[in-house]
Amino acid sequence: PLRFPDREPNQFRNARRASWHGPRLGIGAVAVANGDHTLQHTWSMAEADDYRRGRHVVSSLHAHLVFVTRYRRGALDDTMLTRCKQIMRSVCSDFGVTLTEFNGQDDHVHLLVEYPPKAAVSTLVNSFKGVSARRLRTEFTGRVNQHLIRGHFWSPSYLTVSAGNAPLTLVHEYIEGQQRPAPIR
Repeated sequence: PLRFPDREPNQFRNARRASWHGPRLGIGAVAVANGDHTLQHTWSMAEADDYRRGRHVVSSLHAHLVFVTRYRRGALDDTMLTRCKQIMRSVCSDFGVTLTEFNGQDDHVHLLVEYPPKAAVSTLVNSFKGVSARRLRTEFTGRVNQHLIRGHFWSPSYLTVSAGNAPLTLVHEYIEGQQRPAPIR
């Protein structure tokens, strides 16, 4: 263990404990011992505003979700995708989730969501798919019913990818680059 002759042992222990518990010094702040027996605080984060803060947790969880229509039938058009985005936003507000990006094509949709640690991705997906299928079916009855297979709109499978390692700007660009279908008249 490091010894600091000009400090009481308890003062050093408290300084060391403060470096273990980030919120006392600020997230990412670490007490580092210099050669002259003083503590210097270093900051390891570029921007602290990118993090979601709770009472006992600081997180930055992003997921890229893809939902496919049943048997990849081209059921979605531009109007339906716009309404689907509004529906997904309302589901997000119920769970405390942020819908960062949304886009899609005629047979699938992409979502980039930022979610709290207490929200299970599988629960979010079930709510996204269930609520959107129910509301799209009631609002676009003729269009949806001709593409329904045994009463199901979405395929039971989905893709979820943790967006932690990829730069979020890259994921944004990919989702924005999806070619939206033209509105059906």
